[in-house]
Amino acid sequence: MVKIMMFLRFFVAFVISLFFLNVWSQSSVIEIKKSNNKFQFYKNGKPYYIKGAGAKSNFKTIVESGGNSIRLWSTNKSSLLDSAQKYGLSVCQGIWIAQQRNGFDYNDDYNVKGQIELIKKEILRVKDHPSIILWGIGNEVDLKYSNFKVWETIEEIAKFIKKVDPNHPTMTVIAGLDPAKVFMIKKYCPSIDILGINVYGAIENAPTNIRRFGWEKPYIVTEWGVNGPFEAKINNWGAKIEPTNGFKAKQRLRRYQEIIEKDTDMCLGSYCFLWGQKQESTSTWHGMYLSNGNPTEAVDIMHYCWKGYWPEKRAPSIQEIFLNGKNWKANHEFNDKDVIELSYVIDKYNNEEVYLNFEIYPETFSTQQGGDFQKSPDKIDFKIINKSTNRLVLEAPRKNGAYRIFVFAKNDYDQYSVANIPFKVR
Repeated sequence: MVKIMMFLRFFVAFVISLFFLNVWSQSSVIEIKKSNNKFQFYKNGKPYYIKGAGAKSNFKTIVESGGNSIRLWSTNKSSLLDSAQKYGLSVCQGIWIAQQRNGFDYNDDYNVKGQIELIKKEILRVKDHPSIILWGIGNEVDLKYSNFKVWETIEEIAKFIKKVDPNHPTMTVIAGLDPAKVFMIKKYCPSIDILGINVYGAIENAPTNIRRFGWEKPYIVTEWGVNGPFEAKINNWGAKIEPTNGFKAKQRLRRYQEIIEKDTDMCLGSYCFLWGQKQESTSTWHGMYLSNGNPTEAVDIMHYCWKGYWPEKRAPSIQEIFLNGKNWKANHEFNDKDVIELSYVIDKYNNEEVYLNFEIYPETFSTQQGGDFQKSPDKIDFKIINKSTNRLVLEAPRKNGAYRIFVFAKNDYDQYSVANIPFKVR
């Protein structure tokens, strides 16, 4: 009798496991429908608007903030698909296409064919994962390129996807917008369903330009946020001027509400950049998180964008920062051992206490582009003369050179706001 009961329990458990295995193995069915010149994204028969982030971590916070999707740039980490599924997030699955600016030769038929065959195997490996809703074929292959044969590779991969995975649309992602790129994709990539655009400062005119340049299918804003380092003003010694987190927050909110959300005819949604941290001219330019893993006020902004109200616990916001009375937009030059007064304006919001930390780093002057790896510099020691609630008095570094001073403001929940100013010691 005991053996019979054990067998029945095992059998029931086996049947249940098969049921859930079948459920989780069901890939989503995605459709794009057009009606009255308006495109609509459908997931499993229901309208679906992408509220997404370029992310490889902090998935729980995306969901808590009202997001529903993540964008990946490659198939290198399949575990991210499972993590996204765990949190109920859909995935724009990126397919990495080698870039000419990094040395790949699209006139080399042998290497081109090898790349395509490897990519096909990757597509077959992950295509049935239930979290995937679309394919992002290539990211900024058009950046600093001259060999238009790359579009032939994009098209071949898109055609292959159409054959083996008709349930998920195809997209290619370009750096910015111009009429030549739109023309090339329309002509050489007819199997592309959606145009993905990485636009920062260029987002201001993106809805107008995408129509003016002749794109007739839907689009997704695949990277957006604040103006990038490549668009920044440069001071007298070549350092890029980064706005304060407070300035960035207002810019990010306006761009979502007044540009992305308003294009209800052609735009299927967006992926903000970057739901994480990376060094790009500075350690804080694009990242919505710090290197210590804590969120900045940019996360609060996306909570408001996606949900329509602020989170209960909100980060403070550094609105302005000054060196000797001149703000972050000015040129700041000192002699070694000069006394420098750093001051700042912080909106505390609903925080009773705000805690400040200060760091100085040498300027990097990195020439890397397009998200390529940049090495983070090591912070340097400096002498503090006096410190109060809204100012820090310090001694300029003794060694001549270009530097950048950072202010980090956090609340009791480890939510941050950041600002920095480049300066030079002569």
